Amino acid sequence: MRVLSIDLGRKRIGVALGDTENYVVVGLPTLTNNKDLLDKLKEIIVRENIQKLIIGWPKTMSGQNGEQTNYTQQWGDRIKRILHIDVEYIDERLSSKMARDSLESLGGSLKKEDIDQAAAVLILQGYLDRPKNSI
Repeated sequence: MRVLSIDLGRKRIGVALGDTENYVVVGLPTLTNNKDLLDKLKEIIVRENIQKLIIGWPKTMSGQNGEQTNYTQQWGDRIKRILHIDVEYIDERLSSKMARDSLESLGGSLKKEDIDQAAAVLILQGYLDRPKNSI
């Protein structure tokens, strides 16, 4: 099954493409969260034959839902309704920090877009690494 993961931000959206059969994950260019976003997501979904959207679920460190969690839920519900795609959420706590730390270890300058993309890759890798019967 072809899946697309989202690291949702109010300004930028990290995106990664994956395959549940081959366990391949590839980061895609970070998208801007603006009026063109739905069209860009739809284009990716159609072009890549995406069957499920995996969205990072931003809980607080204590496991509670916060303001960003509510925003993410509303956004995911809207995408599911408009684009007619199955949506699943996966815990994303620390994904951006882990992405930043990983990229910093490679050296060079960090762009926010690179961190968003790496976070989407980590979210999708976490989804694929779950036991097979839960996918």
